[in-house]
Amino acid sequence: MERKIDISPYLDLIHYDGVLAPSFDTLYQLHFRHTQTIPFENLSPFTAMEMRLDVASLLEKFTVHGRGGYCYEHNILFQYILEQVGFKTTGLAARVRLNVPDDVIAPRTHMLLLVEADGQQWIADTGFGGMTLTVPIRFAMDEVQDTPHGQYRLTRDNGVYRLETRVQEAWRILYAFDLTPNYLPDYEVSNWYVSRHPASHFVTHLVAARAAKEGRHVLHDTLYSFYPRAGEMEKRKLHSIDEIKGLLENTFHIGIAEVVGLDARLEALIVAD
Repeated sequence: MERKIDISPYLDLIHYDGVLAPSFDTLYQLHFRHTQTIPFENLSPFTAMEMRLDVASLLEKFTVHGRGGYCYEHNILFQYILEQVGFKTTGLAARVRLNVPDDVIAPRTHMLLLVEADGQQWIADTGFGGMTLTVPIRFAMDEVQDTPHGQYRLTRDNGVYRLETRVQEAWRILYAFDLTPNYLPDYEVSNWYVSRHPASHFVTHLVAARAAKEGRHVLHDTLYSFYPRAGEMEKRKLHSIDEIKGLLENTFHIGIAEVVGLDARLEALIVAD
């Protein structure tokens, strides 16, 4: 029998002391607090560090080392937390469509969750970078749903579901998925590719994102962007290792002290820019 893991350090991390019951209110609060607290980042594959997806390792990475992660790390842990609370969940896999040409078939490299609460189904996804859902949305087609960080909707075409978000009055497809259940071995195979293949975006580029009360912070290589909930977007280039590391620590709240080889990778980014 798999050893049950204490989730109290996670609850302390996201500052949740509410009721632990499989209700939509609990799901909403856990999802919101998770995305406000744990950043999205790829420092491990970017610096060739080991990527482990077991719950104990993920919990330690987030709560002890002050790190974030990408979709598999976020959603595998979040799925475990939800199931310990009593939710019925299904892990799903998606093909990313954001910034992918229409004629390109992308692999299923993104993880999301289908969750049951209060007699309805909900899409939960705590790990889609700068456009991640900050709260769950109802699994209902063609319904515009407001979240604290923008509007989303689900559409369906020939049995394929799509998550879309509104960007400057236009709808953009983030990813496409079906309802085939996926399990840890499925995610481990995809994670190996995403974290190790020399052509993987997470191996070749630096990515970080954090949702905050005032808006979204996004870092891609040496370009920092801030998307406020109201007002004009801000962008600026970063020109030094210290500037990037300071941003990672102070704006994205990522613990970088134990990230071996980070300076060399950042130097390479700056030289190539």
